[in-house]
Amino acid sequence: MLAEFRLTWRQAVVRGLRWGGLGTGAVIVIAGALPGHRQLSELAWVAVLAPLPLGVLCGTADRFRARVRLDEAGLRGRAYGAYAFVAWRRVVDVRAERRRGRTVVAVYLGDAGPLRLRAPYDGVLLDRDPRFEQKLVLICQVWEGHRHGSREPEARPLS
Repeated sequence: MLAEFRLTWRQAVVRGLRWGGLGTGAVIVIAGALPGHRQLSELAWVAVLAPLPLGVLCGTADRFRARVRLDEAGLRGRAYGAYAFVAWRRVVDVRAERRRGRTVVAVYLGDAGPLRLRAPYDGVLLDRDPRFEQKLVLICQVWEGHRHGSREPEARPLS
């Protein structure tokens, strides 16, 4: 393995807070639609605030799930299932693209559309990755070095 990229801890926590905030918002909307919603007990406040820490835990778990590995044969990306493998000879270009408020690494394949990697990426404010450019350059360098297949030197007898 030449390199492995994951979400940064800060990105994982921010992602979890987003999920938790959405869950809290859903609980508030559902509680507001129920009859007698004006009298919130202490137990109801726990139900409203419970999705936040659960979201942070899910975001932290997502840090370990969303990763990309680079090796001599190609690129292996993992989201929520098994690893997807792309050989270097199939890759036509590697670029940074803006998608949904983030800068992501897009790997263009000769026979299919682009593959957008889940890590690394660079967002705004707390979702930033200060080393994103370095990671992008490393991915490009590995691709340039391996895209024409393995070029191992021929074995020569010792004299």
